[in-house]
Amino acid sequence: MSAASTFPAAGLSDRPKTSGWIISKRDDLIWFIGSAAVSYAALALMAAGFPILPLQYIWFFGVDGPHVYSTITRTYLDKAERAKLGRFLWMPLPLLLIGPVMTWAGLYSLFTLLAVCWQHYHIVKQHFGMVMLYKAKARDRDRNDFWLDRIFLLASLFAPLAIFVLRTQPGIRALVEWLPAAIFAVYGVIAGAWVLRQIQKLRSGIGIHWQKTGLLFAVVPLQWLALLHASQFGPDGILRAGITLGLFHSFQYHRLMWFHNKNRYTEPGAAETHGFAARLVSSVWIYAAVAIGLHFVGAFVPQLLFPLNQFVSAAMWGFAFTHYCLDARIWHVRSDKGLARALKMA
Repeated sequence: MSAASTFPAAGLSDRPKTSGWIISKRDDLIWFIGSAAVSYAALALMAAGFPILPLQYIWFFGVDGPHVYSTITRTYLDKAERAKLGRFLWMPLPLLLIGPVMTWAGLYSLFTLLAVCWQHYHIVKQHFGMVMLYKAKARDRDRNDFWLDRIFLLASLFAPLAIFVLRTQPGIRALVEWLPAAIFAVYGVIAGAWVLRQIQKLRSGIGIHWQKTGLLFAVVPLQWLALLHASQFGPDGILRAGITLGLFHSFQYHRLMWFHNKNRYTEPGAAETHGFAARLVSSVWIYAAVAIGLHFVGAFVPQLLFPLNQFVSAAMWGFAFTHYCLDARIWHVRSDKGLARALKMA
């Protein structure tokens, strides 16, 4: 999975899943776990002094931006989803105004920090959702393990962000100089408890869910390395973390979206039920072209017409905010039987 724009057909086989895998062993290892290698490679390049601009363009225009707009393929272009979501689909109008209003009020830096934090929260939710899918596939219903996995994952993803903020915001750091050490100490206890639980499960013969564990082994070190590296460059270092973490996140999302679309929109009667969305699944290249094309029109063209304009840059975040809000509504497997069927979870 070297670049999102390649989408090799051989890597997108929607064949029946093997036990414990969301799609299949091959697909999951390439897209949901192994794609972290791309993020590690990007981080290594930046740490070695490679210019950040080429990586930023690849990430933003080829991978991350299109993943934001790919949500349109199963919402705005799906007449059944349009009917279900209703007025919620008008949310881009107010969300596009948040950034310009805060910029006009002289709060552009604060807005950017809040936007990045929301972005990070969105990424965290996706990783947590993937872990939950793997637990569901493994039929893991142990409540103690559920809470321990949850606490460990959330601590692993939010603690590095807190350290980044404390290291790059002098005003905050001066007020709570003791907090980084406390965060490291608490996290050490949580991580130690999680590791001990895995050892206990192995010794007792319960076994470990290797798919879930593999995902955690991929994302947890990446989170720490990306944000600790970024903290060396002050507040602007968040772009480096965004590139690193966003690549992995976006690759996962693209694959899950295509898996969903291919399954849902090829069911009998899909064209009548879902409308135009069902016409976009004849080829993964069509899906990629739609996602990249929408991003080009919605993000690249405005910034090309108004270069280095803070108001325009702030407004463009509204599309990302829309993506975050939609994602919070459309991926509920338990309450959406159609979604469960499309993800082969039913």
